Order: sequence, then C-alpha cells, then structure tokens
Amino acid sequence: MEREEDSKFEMGFISTSGVYKTPFSLIIIVQLFIGGLVLFFVNLWFINSLYYLLTGSEFYSFGLKAEWYYWLLLPLNIYGNVFLFVFTIIIFSAGIFRILNKLSQPKEGVYERGSKDWKYMHRRFWTAFFPIWLARALPLPWLDIIAYRFFGTRVGRSVVLYEGYIDPEFVEIGDFTMTSLNICIFSHLIYQDKVLIKKVKIGKACVVGPHTIISPGTVMEDFAILGVNSYTKINQNLEGNLIHVGTPVSITLPIQSVEESHQKAVKVKEGIEVSKERQNGTKLNLKEE
Repeated sequence: MEREEDSKFEMGFISTSGVYKTPFSLIIIVQLFIGGLVLFFVNLWFINSLYYLLTGSEFYSFGLKAEWYYWLLLPLNIYGNVFLFVFTIIIFSAGIFRILNKLSQPKEGVYERGSKDWKYMHRRFWTAFFPIWLARALPLPWLDIIAYRFFGTRVGRSVVLYEGYIDPEFVEIGDFTMTSLNICIFSHLIYQDKVLIKKVKIGKACVVGPHTIISPGTVMEDFAILGVNSYTKINQNLEGNLIHVGTPVSITLPIQSVEESHQKAVKVKEGIEVSKERQNGTKLNLKEE
C-alpha cells in the first residue's frame, strides 16, 4: 500500500519540496529569547564590572574587584558570547525537538495536509531550522555537523557538508562523504495536499556534486558520485563506483583515474588524426582521378 502511495510521487521532475509557514515558526522568537536570557545572566558580572569602571558605581555588589584589564577582555568576551548564544539555542532546540518526537514519533509514509504527522513534521522543521542556520553562519566548518547530530541526522566521520539544504530527519550520511555547494537532500517532498517522507541513505566516500537534488527514498551506495546539475527520482538507487548524471538521473559513467583519462584522451586524439589523414588521402585520390 505504501509503495502504491509512493508511486503517485513518481514524477519526471521535482515539483515542490519544503515546508509551509506555520504558527510554530514563532519558535524562533522563543529560541532568541532563551539564548539572550542565558547571555544576560552569564555576563551580568562582567557588565557590572565595566559599568563600575566607567561610573564608579555598581548595579549590585558581587564581591569581585573590577580591574582595568577587564577592558582588554571585552573582544574575547564578545567572541565567546557568540558561541555561547549559538550552543545555547542548539541545546535548547534539541530538547524541544526530542519532546516533539515523543509527542508524535517520526514515520515514513505519505500523509494528508493537516494530519498529525504533517503538522509535527513542520514543527520539527522550524525547531531545527534556526539552530542549523546559526551553526552554518559561524566560521567553523564542523559546527553544522554537530548541530545536525543534535537533531538526529546520522553523519559519519570526516564528512564535508558545504552550504546547502539537508533535511534533519531520515537522512544518513556515511564516513568520508563530501557534498558541494547549493545541494539539496530531501527526505520529504510536498506535492499539492500531501507530504511524502522517506529515508535517504548516502553511503561511505560518496560525492554529491554542486547544484544537485537528492529526492526522498534515494540510496547512494558506497563510492557513488552524483554529477553536477543532476537530481534523483524518488526511491532511486545509485550504484557504487559509478558517476550518475541526468535530470533525472538516467546515465551512469565509469570512474576513471587521471592516467586512464589521459590514455583515453590520447587514443581519441590519435583516432581524430588518423581520420583526418584518411580524409586527406581520399581527397588526393579524387583529385588524381
């Protein structure tokens, strides 16, 4: 029955995939409030110290003597607060995410608009959206991987996740896999009044090329490569040790080493030269006749 429902989404093109704006997107305001509240209480002593150095008076007596070198700590304090703010929101949001999972366990399948699974899919998305965005805004290439793991995404060792969209649910990425710029990995697809949720599994040492889309249910076997400007069909399987290209993917090419590519290029060049020589010879014979 599930496969019959999935077949309705077997389209030759990607129509829509994403989430609708819902009242639960207000969770971002709550996340900002919690992050700001933690920053305020953690830095209250430092703010009080700087105020004392400026005015000679205090908001409250904290028992620590403010020193002039506190001003030198200001840049470090600001830098540290940025990370504190981000990690606070990630940890708080991950807690909300787990509560939502308890209230409605994420499941694969096709669901009608307005159903419980539809609503909770959107709620989980908006809970994870802002923390992941913040993690990617910081100049640490591994922080977004930590954020994704907090929200249940299985990300292996030494994985490279560049700027792109990756669903936090039902996505598994193996060790040493590399993604490129402007990629989309969807474990859900919205089409008209239905949403399809299917797990995406990307194996070890795979390469997801730039400007590519991976549709729900896609399985990339170990060492598979998805070529530039390509996208997969729903439930498509990409064999390992091959390059897959097409819109949708319909062509497979062997992976070649640099030496093999060079030898092939030389043979093609030699074949072109032989062909030219034969053409020239044919023209001479015609002139002689």
